[in-house]
Parts: sequence; C-alpha cells; structure tokens
Amino acid sequence: MGRIGGTPRSDVVQDAAVRAALSAQSVDEFFDEVARVIVPALRIDIWAGVTVDPRTLMNTGGNYSNAVPAALMPRMLDIEYREGDVNSLPDLARRPVPVALLSEEVGGRLELSPRYRDIAGPLGMRDELRMALRDRQGSWGAFVLGRSVDTPAFAPADLALAEALAQPLGSALRRLHLTERAQREPAPTAPGLVLLDEEYNVVQMSPAFPLWIDGVSLPSTPPTTRAGSHPAGSAGASLPPAVYGVAAAVRTPGAASSFTSWAHSGSQGSVRLHAWRLDDLTEARVAVVVEPSGPGERLGLIVAAYGLTAREQHITELVLHGHSTAEIAHRAGLSPHTVQDHLKSVFDKTGVRSRRDLVAALFTRHHAPALAPSPAPVRPDPRAVPSGHP
Repeated sequence: MGRIGGTPRSDVVQDAAVRAALSAQSVDEFFDEVARVIVPALRIDIWAGVTVDPRTLMNTGGNYSNAVPAALMPRMLDIEYREGDVNSLPDLARRPVPVALLSEEVGGRLELSPRYRDIAGPLGMRDELRMALRDRQGSWGAFVLGRSVDTPAFAPADLALAEALAQPLGSALRRLHLTERAQREPAPTAPGLVLLDEEYNVVQMSPAFPLWIDGVSLPSTPPTTRAGSHPAGSAGASLPPAVYGVAAAVRTPGAASSFTSWAHSGSQGSVRLHAWRLDDLTEARVAVVVEPSGPGERLGLIVAAYGLTAREQHITELVLHGHSTAEIAHRAGLSPHTVQDHLKSVFDKTGVRSRRDLVAALFTRHHAPALAPSPAPVRPDPRAVPSGHP
C-alpha cells in the first residue's frame, strides 16, 4: 500500500476498501473485509459494523465481534433509540454529509455525550467516528469507529476518507441485501418470546427464541426455573443489538405501546421483531416476539434497494397481486397512461422488460431463496442490478 510520510495514501485506502466491499459474498464478510483495510489505515482500536432498515433506520444486525463488550450493548442501544445522543445513526443518515466525529458534535466537551460518559469513556476511548453507509437509494448500515486515549486524535484527512467511502460502501452493502442467499435451517414451529426488565436484563425467554435469531448468548449453567423458560438477567445472558433496539424504541417517551421491525438471521434469513411495553407488570417492562418475516418486510427491503419511489412500490405490489393496468389505474387514482409510465420506470430499475418478467425476477431473486436452503455460496450476478442503478 502506497504511503506518504508513513501514512497510507487515502486514494489507495479508498480503492482497496471498495474492492474489498465488492468482493464480499455476505454481510458479515463485507464488514470483515472492509475493516481489514480501514481499521489499520484509520488506526482504529474498536469498531462495529451495523446494518439498518433503510425505511425506519432501525438496527437490524451487523458485525459486533470487535465492538463494545456485550454487557454494555443494552445501554448502547438504549441511548441510541430511547434516550438520544448526538450522531445517532438515524440522524447521521439524513445529513448532507453522513460522517461525524463525536468530539466535534459536543464542542470538545465529551462528558455531554451519554454514549461517551457511560460507555466510550470508561472503556478508555478518546473519540468516535461514525460513517453512515448510504447511496442514492437509501441508508443500509454504518461503521462505528473508535480510537483509544493511546492513539492520536482523528485528523481532517480521516474524516475526508470516511466521507469518500460512505457512498461506494453503501452501494456495495445494498447489493448484498439484494443478492445474499443465507443458508437456512427448518423454521421452529413456534415464535420466540423474551421478557426484559428495566435494565434490559432477560427475565424469561422461551426455548424457541434462540433458534430464531443469531447472537443469543445464554448462561452455561442456568439456575433451575419452571419448565419452558430460561432465566437470564443476573445469570449473564445477552441478546443481539436489533432486539435491544426495538425494546428501547418502544420505551421512548411518547412512543406507541408496540413497535415492529426486523433483523437479519443467518439461519432464518430476515425475521420480524414485535416489541410491547409492559407497564402493568412488576418486573418485566418489555416483551419481544420473533417470528418469520412476511412478504411486507421482504418487499419493503427489495423496493428500497432498487430505488423504487412510493408510487412505484404501490404499483409493483398491485402487479404482484395480478391486477391489470385498468385495475391498477382505478386503485391508484391514476390514468392508464401514467400507470404505464410508472411501470416502465420500474422495469428500468429492476432490469426487466415486462410484467411477467418483473414477477418472475422478484420471485426468483428474492422470494424463492427463502423457501429452500441455497447451494454453496456463489458470487453475486452483476446482471441482478442493472447498469445505471448500482
């Protein structure tokens, strides 16, 4: 790697990071391979790769193997989605420049940030750089990068490199959302349930819950309880960030008593998460149920990844339900000519030529893989996303 004065050249790092992103065959591999390039270049001591729902910007999973300790994850997600702090991922995703430094946002007074005060500071971190991974179709994830007090402060060149990487890495991550076909095991027969207390400790967990979603860590020798439940709280169980995220969201002041999102599961694909606030119970404060994702979650992700507008999404849904042009025009309140114009745009974005091709393409690319285990992983077909719509 080329260097100037002992520091990797930003253009070399950028090219290497993009190549790593485009070669990845899974979301986990994406974060691992990109981090292999940018972590040493940016002198990062702790990092996390996050995936988000492009519509709600809720956490749906990611790579946390080099992130904060699992015991601190509930508090991290509580700050992110309930208490609030500067540089939240939803806020960052909407900014003109999706890159920000924690110290700059608080004017150098890091103690003003709950995230720094409760998590980063006690861990010996100097600062945190956040980079939302987005392209013109939406936001797909983020890198959260931290430097310790033993490492020099971030420089303007570091922020410039992160800014240059946000769009190409966002596009690569979006492609993986469209093309990744995870191996899946047979689905459990019942949804999973977990009850959480005020501090997001697990009060009870159904036996099916760990089968539905990756990242559930149970105590090796749980104490005896009544049949059908797993204690956790003081016994040290931990849950994936997406679960803590929905639990925190439903406890946000003024929030509705229930909230629905989804998460990535290596064994089950995308799964739906339902959270309820339990104000009338003495110990449990939130219930979270996990179950198979429905067509709505899958279609929502697909249309966002292809960059369909709200009107184009509605028309696509009507096409998938078998409606004619006249029926679509009536239901959508449009003229048949306008419907045809929207359909042409949908065809262009998805790389097909007809309604039949559209239905077949969406099924074979994105629905059929969920019905049966996939063969050995293959490289994404570049034809799956048409030229001009990266």
